Amino acid sequence: MEITKNVPITNRIQPTVKLVTVVETGPVPAKTAAPRVAAALVALVLLGGGLRTAAFLTDRCLWIDEAMLALNLVDRSPAQLFDKLDYNQGAPVAFLLAAKASISAFGSSAWALRLVPFLASLAGMVAFTVVARRLLPPGAAVFATALFAVSPHIVSYAGECKQYQSDATLAIGLFAVSLGLLEGRGGFWRWGSLAVAGAAAVWCSHPSVFVLGGIGTALLVWGAVERDRARFMSASATVATWLVSFGACYLICLKQLGGNKYLTDYWAGHFLPLPPKGIGDLAWLVDHVVAFFVVPGGFGGLMVPLGGFAAVLALIGLREFARERWPVAVALTVPAVLVLLASGLHKYPIGGRLMLFMVPIAGLLVARGSWAVFEALNEKNRFAAVALLGLLVTASAWQTWDVLQRPLRDEQLNPVLERVRSEFQPGDRVYVYYGAGPGFAFYTRTQPFPADAVTLGEEHRDDPAGYLAEVEKLHGRVWVVFSHPHNYEETVIRTALDCHGKCEREVKKPGAGAYLYRLE
Repeated sequence: MEITKNVPITNRIQPTVKLVTVVETGPVPAKTAAPRVAAALVALVLLGGGLRTAAFLTDRCLWIDEAMLALNLVDRSPAQLFDKLDYNQGAPVAFLLAAKASISAFGSSAWALRLVPFLASLAGMVAFTVVARRLLPPGAAVFATALFAVSPHIVSYAGECKQYQSDATLAIGLFAVSLGLLEGRGGFWRWGSLAVAGAAAVWCSHPSVFVLGGIGTALLVWGAVERDRARFMSASATVATWLVSFGACYLICLKQLGGNKYLTDYWAGHFLPLPPKGIGDLAWLVDHVVAFFVVPGGFGGLMVPLGGFAAVLALIGLREFARERWPVAVALTVPAVLVLLASGLHKYPIGGRLMLFMVPIAGLLVARGSWAVFEALNEKNRFAAVALLGLLVTASAWQTWDVLQRPLRDEQLNPVLERVRSEFQPGDRVYVYYGAGPGFAFYTRTQPFPADAVTLGEEHRDDPAGYLAEVEKLHGRVWVVFSHPHNYEETVIRTALDCHGKCEREVKKPGAGAYLYRLE
């Protein structure tokens, strides 16, 4: 606020008086701060891009999930990617086609297979920054961008041949496209852009339907509440476009995936009990919500576990959005409601990497809630206010650094196989533990071992005796190859091997190994 000099004013009826003119200067500090905010956001985008590049450039072999998807990509034509995938895999067909194009252009190396998720991660970093700057106060936008830049699981999946990173990018990308409409603007090009983006997104990302559900609900409710017929009809036409596209995608691709019993059984513990029948079912909900903010939300780890704290901050952030711009609050909330409903119907499990698409949404809510707490504390205890923000960013950054040093999913099977191949002798046999099967198949495509010398183990999780039966059939010099072991199965198999012969050679790498046994 600026006070001008006293200005004398003459009036024919009243005596001369002096008025104090008050000039509001609120926008000036904002304009002054804008370059600093822009510079901070650019720096954070570069930091986030650098961390994602570091994850992409790590010299890691494909782990089991990547190898299973990669085998589908290298062995099939583009048209065959529309069919049911092998190895109980499921991925959006547009993602598969993009990954297929990458390996067709650059070969089937790990970096070529991971190129599409990596590029998506860079685009997601930019899109998140744009959305945060538009929806949040300047300081909160910087804080939100910092959280997203160092989000450990977002960074980790930037270097993996899976669709989860592109899920997150498309989620925040849809918000970026819809921002003008959520802010009350209109126009044919805005509605048309959102209609086209949403129609395309359902082919690129399975959980995009939840995000579109939130955005569509917000726009429809806004038009109805405001009794704006033109807006309501535009929103209806846009949503109808999405539904037609999703219907086609469901009939062509998703229908067969929804009936996969293996996947349903695998994720059985991550379906919401619906309807809840007791305290235990409600506890399940609370547990999974908090778990989401830890993994994949990134508010946890060895340093300071902050999952529950982040969940509370997200609720505060939701309240702030509801007070400031309720359509945005609806758009941010409804996806979570739809996920819970789909989980209760056993259509979409709430667990781990499948929820990565919600991380950008959670980041906006946590950032807004944190900033509200920061502003409330700042005048009374600035140290506590700054410590709050610093703790959240530092905890995530620390975990990200740890992830880059020791990747969460590290199975260096190819160097193990190269060593086995270099020492393989005529008459040797190779027993491949089932968890190493996909990686073994991928890395021996061009240099296979003799087909009659390889025994592929089977999964016997509920029957350890099955592993013992497989071991008893092995004789002579046998290379036993492991990666991605489940619980104590490697110990069970090696104990049985030790009872039948002697281990003469060990080859160990992170997450993988091979043992040369001479069996009677």
